[in-house]
Amino acid sequence: MTKVASARDRILGKLRRRIKGTVLPSESLSKHTTYRIGGDAEILASAADSDDAAAVYRFARREGIPLTVLGAGSNVIAPDDGIEGIVLKLENPHAAIRFSSDGTVHADAGVPVLVLARTAAKKGLGGLVPIAGVPGTVGGAVLMNARVDKEDTASLLVSVEVLTSSGKRRTFRRNEIPFGYRTSIFKGSDWMILRAVFDLHPGDPIHLLEEIEHEWNTWRANFPLEPPNAGSVFKRPPGDYAGRLIEEAGCKGLRVGGAVVSDRHANFILNTGDATAADIYELISEVRRRTYEKTGVYLELEQIPLDSSD
Repeated sequence: MTKVASARDRILGKLRRRIKGTVLPSESLSKHTTYRIGGDAEILASAADSDDAAAVYRFARREGIPLTVLGAGSNVIAPDDGIEGIVLKLENPHAAIRFSSDGTVHADAGVPVLVLARTAAKKGLGGLVPIAGVPGTVGGAVLMNARVDKEDTASLLVSVEVLTSSGKRRTFRRNEIPFGYRTSIFKGSDWMILRAVFDLHPGDPIHLLEEIEHEWNTWRANFPLEPPNAGSVFKRPPGDYAGRLIEEAGCKGLRVGGAVVSDRHANFILNTGDATAADIYELISEVRRRTYEKTGVYLELEQIPLDSSD
C-alpha cells in the first residue's frame, strides 16, 4: 500500500467514525452532478444531517484537508481531473425538517427545495410555493438566492444558520444578510450554510399541493431537463434575458465535443452523452464571445466551477 493510499484510508476511517452518512473513496463526480461530468472525488462524504455536515467541516479544517461542498450538484461544473481532499455532499431528502408553533419551518441545508415545499403543504402550510420549482437544495437556494419569476429565496427567509471558518455555529436574521441577484454574502466565503428558517402561512393542503405541482410542471415545460444539464449558464443581464441574447447571436445548436447549446432554451448547455468540463468551458467561452460581438453584452457566468480550492 502506498503512503497516499494509507493516508486516505486513515481519513476514511476517521470520517466514518464521526458521521452517520456514507463515506466513499474515489467516487466519480459524474454520479453527483446534474451535468453528469467530472472526475473522481478523492473522498466523498454524504451528510445525513446538519450535525454530520458540521463534523466533516470541522474535521477538514482541523486536519488541513481541502473541502468542497456540494448540494444537489446542479448549477456547478465539476473538473475533469477530479477533486482532491473531501467533497461534502449535503443533498439528502431525509435530512431534518422541523415545524415550529410560530409558523416557521427549520430545514437542513441538504433538504431538496421541492421536498420541503411538499412536506409543508401536506401540513397545510404555504409560503414556499414561489420557489418550489427550484431544482436544488435549501442550502443552494440560499447561497445563490435562487428565484422563480419575481420571487427569490431571500424574501421568504427568517434566518440562516451557518458554520463559520472557526467551526462555530452562528445564526443571522434575514435583515443582517446582504443578498443580490443570484448571489449572497455566503457565495465565495468559507462559511457553510447548515440550516435555514422560512416563514409559512396556513393554507389548504390540496390547493397548496396543486400550486406546487403547477410551479414544478411550469419549470419543466419551460426548461430542458434532458439531456443532462446544470440549469441556466449565465446570469440575466439588466433589462434583458441571457437566452434571448444568445439566440440573437445565433448560438442555438452550437456544439463543442459532447456539449451543445439547447435548441429549446439558449441559456442551457446540454451534455449529449460524452461531454467533458473542457467542452463546456470552451462552449461557454465561444457563446460569450459571439454574444458580446453581436449585442455588446458581456454575459456573467451563473454556474459555479468546482475545484479543491473552493
